[in-house]
Amino acid sequence: MNADDLLLISLGGAAAGIARRIVERAPAPMRALILDTDDAVLQTLTPTTGISTTIFGTKRLAGRGTGGDHSLGAGALRDDAATLQAQIGSPRLAIVLTCCGGGTSGAAPLLLGMLREQGVATLTFATAPFPFEGDDRRRAAAVLLPTLESCSDALARIPLESLLEGAPEGIPATEAFAFVADRLGAGIALLWSLLTHPGFLPFDAERFHRLLTNANTTGLPFCFADATAEGPDRAATVLHALTASSRFHGDGIDRLANAAWLVVGVLAGPDLRLCELGTLMDGLRGHCQALRETYLGTAYEEQREGKLSVVAMAFGLPAADVGRRDDDALRPIRGGKPKGKGQRSKLGSVKDRFADVEHTVFNGQDLDEPTYQRRGIRLTR
Repeated sequence: MNADDLLLISLGGAAAGIARRIVERAPAPMRALILDTDDAVLQTLTPTTGISTTIFGTKRLAGRGTGGDHSLGAGALRDDAATLQAQIGSPRLAIVLTCCGGGTSGAAPLLLGMLREQGVATLTFATAPFPFEGDDRRRAAAVLLPTLESCSDALARIPLESLLEGAPEGIPATEAFAFVADRLGAGIALLWSLLTHPGFLPFDAERFHRLLTNANTTGLPFCFADATAEGPDRAATVLHALTASSRFHGDGIDRLANAAWLVVGVLAGPDLRLCELGTLMDGLRGHCQALRETYLGTAYEEQREGKLSVVAMAFGLPAADVGRRDDDALRPIRGGKPKGKGQRSKLGSVKDRFADVEHTVFNGQDLDEPTYQRRGIRLTR
């Protein structure tokens, strides 16, 4: 893909500040469109090369915010849909960033639907509010996030507090915001570099595009983490940081271990060694118990000699041996021998249909589970 095939779209005031910082600090030029209903917010943004800003919904809101009302955000975007379509153009992949909890994020489902109708693949990063922001914003985000997943080709749900991992204790609020933006931006910017400025191991952009677009009506969930290290053992250090990252762990679930598809981007200088890639990828593949496919690419920066930066994106639902509980939560990886025929499977994807019969289990896989779910196959939309 070239740079014109990609577009970063931010929606809402909080996302606008993060998007600007991402573009300013990206290792490769990025093209971004910042959308908001609040003219005062966009007026505070420093003009940055590659960024366009647009106010929408002026007839309805007269350049003001939505006051936390999702319906106002959705109506504002609907009013100016034709204008926004012309500004977006026809990228092949849109990376959409929105901060859930505010009213403008209520326009995100319409925006994502509009992109899908245009044939644009969408990779959505949706943040959930800090706990201290209050129950109203938390509830608004909880309502919106499932809808975003159904409208996106792939969706990352990102609690903002998870991005503060590694921040100094007692960090000031303004520095904390910058830290969060940088952590979120690291993954987005490195993916952008992989797609537009590949290194000696090119990232297969078309294969990645197929992963996103061969979807059913429900978006592909994913999560990500990044790590940077220096020194002779930097590959092992990065590997440990990624597998231990809190962004892959929650509710007792290791989402990296459960990944069906793994995207790994490596940003390094001229001193990158093949043995370091081997250490990293062997360790990640060994950790991912349900892995079906791996996407690896490198990006090059002369000035990064001595440093190794890696982003890992874990996509998809687990395979049969790490299935779902009755409450639809992912299970942690469990050891033990494969189940034989005659033993009751504890898989929960098929809950009631086979409640009173023995499951057919072969090589540790429940054959009563629909094949497309058991094999991690995504249905073409």
